Formats: sequence, structure tokens, C-alpha cells
Amino acid sequence: MSSRVVKKEANHLYKALLPLLMAESRIADLILLDLAKIVQVCGRSKGEISSNELLAYLTVYALIKQDPEKLNAAINWEVSAENRLQYQKTTLQILLSLTEKQPDQLMLPSVLNQFDQEKGTNYLDTAVNAIYKFAQVMTKADGNVTLSEIDSLAIAWKLLHTYQPLASYEQGLTQSAIAFPNAAKIDPPQSYEAALEELNDLIGLDNIKEAVRTLANFLKVQKIRQERGMATTPVSLHAVFGGPPGTGKTTVARLVGSIYKGLEFLQKGQLVETDRAGMVAGYIGQTATKVDELVKTALDGVLFIDEAYALSPADGGSDFGQEAIDVLLKRMEDYRDRLVVIVAGYTDEMSNFIESNPGLKSRFNRYFYFSDYTPEELTAIFNKLCAKSHFTLTPEAQTQIYTLLEQLYLNRDRTFGNARLVRNLFEKTIERQANRLAVLSALPDEVLTTLLLEDIPTQP
Repeated sequence: MSSRVVKKEANHLYKALLPLLMAESRIADLILLDLAKIVQVCGRSKGEISSNELLAYLTVYALIKQDPEKLNAAINWEVSAENRLQYQKTTLQILLSLTEKQPDQLMLPSVLNQFDQEKGTNYLDTAVNAIYKFAQVMTKADGNVTLSEIDSLAIAWKLLHTYQPLASYEQGLTQSAIAFPNAAKIDPPQSYEAALEELNDLIGLDNIKEAVRTLANFLKVQKIRQERGMATTPVSLHAVFGGPPGTGKTTVARLVGSIYKGLEFLQKGQLVETDRAGMVAGYIGQTATKVDELVKTALDGVLFIDEAYALSPADGGSDFGQEAIDVLLKRMEDYRDRLVVIVAGYTDEMSNFIESNPGLKSRFNRYFYFSDYTPEELTAIFNKLCAKSHFTLTPEAQTQIYTLLEQLYLNRDRTFGNARLVRNLFEKTIERQANRLAVLSALPDEVLTTLLLEDIPTQP
């Protein structure tokens, strides 16, 4: 089955579900969660989730979330093998993040069954039939249906026709909201002293540390002048964090919130983290509601918007991203003494994003530039992870880690993962160590905590 046919089938599913989404927009996350489970059930029959299944899910995800970046990935799926591999990884990460530690049972049929009873509608049959047809098409994608694939379809059919008792469909949506990763992640603040100490302990980021310390000192003096009745200089606390992924932008934003609270420029200082998906809906009127809810959650703290440039597509296309920007700017003015907004993403994209909108340009005049970590800094981050988890490296393993990270650094592109990449490498290393130790009968502490050369992956 060609990628064109796969995307066509995904569009059919989206169109079949669109009336339901229009009637109850909150059902979108539940659809994506249960559809991810269905894709995994079908994938187990052949021991893997196929490229076509990943493409189909990514297309549906992009359409429901109205995410131009993901939609562009689906459109350009076949441009090159390198692109396709990157998009497959992205989609697989979405699937795993949604279904991690989740039972295979589906909530959508139960919620729709209750919804139809309460509203006198008939969305259940339409949605279940559309999703089952989608599963059938994906199972037949390679042109050969095996017995195990027939079994997986039987499992999918049973899951789609199993209902749990619910007091109301609202109860089901509430349960699903708990299961589905929240669009807004909230980090509580810490003390001013603890925030500065953590900032100083971060590896690298010397220019960022200096900029934050300078800002903190400036605000401290402004506070003293204010308390003594002297004139103060107006200061905007909103900021742009530009730089590649994995360079600590979210961490620094959290610490900045704590510093603002410690200096009494914010009452709470919590960090509310979101992105385009958490702000933009696919239907008229829903985006403003989502942005308002986020702002209310972030009041007296920091609203951190990752990959904020995605709110304004590079192709200049018209969607609800501009509505999100307009509402955000209005709320920044309404709550100018109670809300700090930090937008983050790749440096070039963020510069273009801010410059493209006079409202954004007038409110964001404080820029922090994050750079890729050097091989020495990446190695230090790996060693820090080891120490935190009570592991030690032999000299040979230490040399191999540096060599590997240096190779990755020298061959990096703009998607280079920095600290995230190091965390992944650390996890792979301790997995390899676990495989090595699994056959041993005696495991003294020294053996359990020592990482050898053979535990370090030889390939990036």
C-alpha cells in the first residue's frame, strides 16, 4: 500500500470522526490515546509497528491536533529515507508516550456509549466502525494477512465493543484526562537560594548563568529602590529562549520562576509548560478557551511555551495558531503584573517568529541564547548521571564515552539532542550492563555499580 493511500485512509477516519469532534472537542485526546492502543495491538501481530501504520497514525494525530509541523512531516514522509526514519521515530515516541503504563482497555467506547445515552445521539457506532475499518486497512497494508493479524483484529474488535459502567460521560472524560498526558506540565517553585545554587551547579551554560545572575541583581536593586520610594526602571520579565533541543531551556525557565518569586516579582513562581498542541484547537472558539485556561493556571508564575514558532506556520498558512497568539498577547496585557511568558525554540525560528508580529516584538525584548554542549560538557553530564545513580566508570569506559560523544558532536545537525541524547546513552549503557550481569550468580555491590567498556554502545 502506497503512502498516498495510507494518508487517504487516515483522512477518511478523520472525516468520519469530525462530527463527533465538533460536538465534543474534549474527546480528541481520548481518540488519539485509544487509537494509539489499537495501532500497537495490530503491530504486535507481526512483532513491529509498520511504517504505514506509523504514517497513518501521524496523519490522524496531525489532523485532530491541527498541528502543522506534524502534518508537514506526514506530507513529506517519502521525501527521503532520512526524513522517513526521523518521522517514524517521532511517531513512535508519540505512541509510546501516550500508552506507557496504560492498560490495553479502551475508554472511548464507554464514554461514547454514555454520551449517546445522555445526549440522544449515535456517535458510538460511527466512531467504532470507522476505527475498526482503519485497523483492517492497516493490517492489510502489506497485502498479506496472516493468522496472527486476524487474531489482532479480533482483539481490536473486542476492545472496541467492551464498555465500562460510567456514572456519566463527564466521569469518563475526567478519567481519560488523568490517563492522557496533560498539555500543561506544572513544576512547583523552590527557594531563591536553592534556585541560584541549582543554576550554578548546571554544567556549561556560562553565558546563561551570567545573564540570569545579572537580571537577578538588577531586580534586587529595583526592589530596594521601590521599597525606599525611589524611581524604578520599567522592566519586562517576558523572555525568548533560543537554542537547540536538550540545552536546559526548560530547567532555566523553572529556575527563573523561582528567582522571580524569591525577589517578590511573582507571588507563586510555578512553571506551566506547554506547546502548540496545548494551546491550539481545531474548531472555532476552542483555542481561546484553551489559552485562557493555561493563563489562569500560570497566573503569578511563568508560562513556558516550547517550540512557540509553531503557532505561526512558516508557510504563512491560516489556522488557529494566530488566534492563540492574539489571545495570549491580550492576556499578557490584562495580567501584566501577574504573568511572565517565556517562549522557546530554535534560535532562527524564534527570531523570525518574534519579528513577524509587532505585538510579540513589543513585549519580548529579553533574549537568552543557548548553545550546543561541547564533548567535554556532554561527558560531564554523563558522569553526573552516573554519580546520581551510583555508577562508576572504568578508565576504558570513560574514554569510550568521550570518544562516542565527540563523534556525535562533530556529526551533529540542528536536531542534535544534547543532554537528552546523553540521557538516552546513559539508559542504553545501564541496559547493556544489566544484560551482562543477568547471567552472573554473584553480584557484589562493586559489580552492580561498575560500568565496563563493553557496556558502552559502540555505535551512536
